[in-house]
Amino acid sequence: MAGFATHPDGDHVLWHAEFGDAPRYGTARCPASSRDLLAKADWKTLVVEGLPPELADDVPMELFARITGLPAGTEYVPWDGPRARIAEHPAHAPGHAALLIEERGVLVAGDMLSDVLVPMFGDTAGPIGDYPAGLRALEAVADDVEVPGHGSVGADQIRARIDLDRAYVHALRDDPRIGPSAKPGWECPGDLHRGQAAWLG
Repeated sequence: MAGFATHPDGDHVLWHAEFGDAPRYGTARCPASSRDLLAKADWKTLVVEGLPPELADDVPMELFARITGLPAGTEYVPWDGPRARIAEHPAHAPGHAALLIEERGVLVAGDMLSDVLVPMFGDTAGPIGDYPAGLRALEAVADDVEVPGHGSVGADQIRARIDLDRAYVHALRDDPRIGPSAKPGWECPGDLHRGQAAWLG
């Protein structure tokens, strides 16, 4: 058994003692971001604020974010289970990666390719960052797979989700309030969030 954090967001680096001594992996960049958070005196408060209130008291903080970064360029998760190919990409968060479990036809996409959430750009550079590059990386491993994660699972939807996410990102990029000509200090207007209904179809 092994764990793999697709990225360093707080809800993706949680762990429980009942998993025993199984290793917990991430990309080389993943634990670096967690170290920055853990260096803050109030890190526990920051983590709890991001959790649903009904779960906050049940999360074992002593195991939070203990991730072993795999060497850059590692292709597969080093474990005895089904081969899990690492598809690292720069979208959504530093060190984000998807896992392609080849023999099962499963793509664990982290916080991407959701059918209930619009693309979230996290800490990537600029308002859109490298999200398009992340979509290209996922597209390269998307044949004949299902998409677990946020939202429903459905192999017949993956290409459509990639196309919808790409259209959403391009629309934001081309918006004068967000794209290259945007003025510093801009915040996402509510109408863009309300527009997600159209994005979802």
